[in-house]
Amino acid sequence: MAEVIEALRHGAAHWPARIAFRDDAGEVSYGALARRVTGAMETLRGGNAPVGLMAENGIGWVVADLAVTASGRRFVPLPPFFSDDQLFHVVRDSGLGFILADDASLERAARFAPVSLIPEREGDAAALADALPGERIIYTSGSTGQPKGVRLGDAQLDHVSRGLAAAISATEKDSYLSVLPFPLLLEELCGIHVPVMVGGVSTIRKDVAAECATGNLDAIRHAFDETQPSVSVLVPELLRAWVGSLILSSAQAPASLRVVAVGGAPVPPQVLDAADHLGIPCLEGYGLSECGSVVAVNRPGKAAPGTVGQPLDGLTVTISGGEIVVEGPSVMSGYVGRAAHEGPWHTGDLGHFDEAGNLVVEGRKDAMLVTSYGRNVQPEWIEARLQGDPRILRATLAGHGQTWPTALVVPGAFAGDFFTTARPGQVLSALHEICSGVPDYALPRSYIATTNAEMQALGLTSPNGRVRRRAVEAWLRTADARSRSRTALVPEEFPK
Repeated sequence: MAEVIEALRHGAAHWPARIAFRDDAGEVSYGALARRVTGAMETLRGGNAPVGLMAENGIGWVVADLAVTASGRRFVPLPPFFSDDQLFHVVRDSGLGFILADDASLERAARFAPVSLIPEREGDAAALADALPGERIIYTSGSTGQPKGVRLGDAQLDHVSRGLAAAISATEKDSYLSVLPFPLLLEELCGIHVPVMVGGVSTIRKDVAAECATGNLDAIRHAFDETQPSVSVLVPELLRAWVGSLILSSAQAPASLRVVAVGGAPVPPQVLDAADHLGIPCLEGYGLSECGSVVAVNRPGKAAPGTVGQPLDGLTVTISGGEIVVEGPSVMSGYVGRAAHEGPWHTGDLGHFDEAGNLVVEGRKDAMLVTSYGRNVQPEWIEARLQGDPRILRATLAGHGQTWPTALVVPGAFAGDFFTTARPGQVLSALHEICSGVPDYALPRSYIATTNAEMQALGLTSPNGRVRRRAVEAWLRTADARSRSRTALVPEEFPK
């Protein structure tokens, strides 16, 4: 039995009236949640085909998540940010029998497989004692090709949930704010499983991330101010939005906060510094689906900026030829349709440990650029610095085999028309100033102003926004890219 199900059974027996989850429509206690989960479990009996879940973040998702987890079936969360082609692949690859969906997702889900609404009936909470071990399949979009299904059983997920709870010292007094999509394994564990395991409460705000993406930076500030949580997990883009909103409103983060874990991509050091001054207790972390989503995280009161902290308890993390290698109970069982995996996982990420034993992640091995002068440039290092400037929403560094790197820049809310009207030397001077301390060979000497929508249309990003670096490199060699590239060849052309 998954530990989260045992914890729900315990909570329903010992504190049935305690609130477990809140969403935009209401709240549910531990006792009522257990009854709804067992009611949903009854609809899953009599079959063993894998079950998909497509729904908005909310209590309905929580009920379905826990019910399928307890049913012993293979569980496949379906990311709404996947394209239809990707979702067709996921359904075929995983062999889904049917999809559980809410009203908002019913029509789209029906395109891919038979659909059932998430049940609202209640059962006997005591039936949780009959829960069976299951398997969760997390599909990762990657930057090229079709999504791959990562197989994770109860043992792997329990290990990560326990490790996270211990790392952040989670207790029943914690109030969690959930703003990331539940199909992301990190949010599923942090926003659902860990709160239930410790007896805490989780407040779900399903629209915050989408509103920030459309430019409403205040959405995330209001969510934190209204809920006054102690714990939350963010991606760097949402942290940037929150920091920007706080600065513009001359406000501070709620004093209730003790942990804001940030992961999924490098965090610009400028953003971390600003967050600290605004009262946001950021803890950088690192992980990947193949290792249960979390490998290392900074601990409260012991954060080491520029690192992702120390590995979770029970994991062995080593560096082999510069590559991060993970071994331990949370490493996946393998990919769907491929041979089972045993032993350590070579992550494909470059890194090293500092003198205090904190892990420093340097970037992807396959993202490395080598200039025509033979200089190695890790683009994610430069991109994180550039994206720390409020004028830059997104930066992508490319130019493998070229004389110097080129930056694809998506201007941010504070850029105005700077990137489209300023002289190339002025723009590049600004980029170099942002990257102060970076070696000359790693600095961009040309740039292209673009938009997220244009990058998607050109096939330079995946449907969920991840950069397709090979596609970017190929596009840079086209006449279209060359005609748009702006260059200042020598430092003397830069304004002083």
